[in-house]
Amino acid sequence: MNLTIANVSTVPHKEFRAAVVAIGKQVTQHFKPEWGIGATLKPIALPLGAKKAPVQRDADAIIYLGNSSSDPTTGVTGALGYHQTNNKDIPYGFVYLDICAKQNEVWSCTLSHEVLELLADPDAVLTVSGPRPKHASGPKPKHIAGIVYYDLEVCDPTQGDQYKIDNVVVSNFVGKRYFGMSGGSGHTNYRNLRLAPFGVRPNGYVQFEQGSRGHQIWGASVTPVQKQAKKELKSIRRNGRRIARLG
Repeated sequence: MNLTIANVSTVPHKEFRAAVVAIGKQVTQHFKPEWGIGATLKPIALPLGAKKAPVQRDADAIIYLGNSSSDPTTGVTGALGYHQTNNKDIPYGFVYLDICAKQNEVWSCTLSHEVLELLADPDAVLTVSGPRPKHASGPKPKHIAGIVYYDLEVCDPTQGDQYKIDNVVVSNFVGKRYFGMSGGSGHTNYRNLRLAPFGVRPNGYVQFEQGSRGHQIWGASVTPVQKQAKKELKSIRRNGRRIARLG
């Protein structure tokens, strides 16, 4: 996959490029051996003010890094409008510095998170069947008691767990064993921290689908501010798009 990372923020290009290079190493050296999925990451600087620009023809997917989710030009509305005009039907993601700050996370870690999850499931449609969380609310489905469908998000359960590559902070991610799959390292997560299959780390979260509804389980240390930060991007975040798909 050719993945373009577009800098529409004020992050200096040298710093931005260094982060993209480090995340590229993470993809090749850490993520691909576990999941069998690789990518070439291309950092570019992109002005969105003109709204129209040549389509990134070599891109299989695009992630935009912006300053503020509410900025009229580069925020959610501006970036999504630009994407729909220039790169319609190409998988996409957004990372905003203001949301990273509310989540108390370094932007490069959030970018790493978005890159890995986009690679694992570009269209945000894949699920894995697994046991229903014991503390989940609502009635159990009658057709397969105790079974629900977990969204295939590889960084959500380990949100907040970080490590460094070339002094750039990147995100921890789950392995195949986390979803009960065979192959891979045999660990539930890359850093081999304590995490049960289909579980959640203290600052993480997991989403599962039951019937026509999506549900989230939050880690014990997730704050109300962090939850609100995720809600602010509900319409364009991967989990928000998954829930919208359920109707």
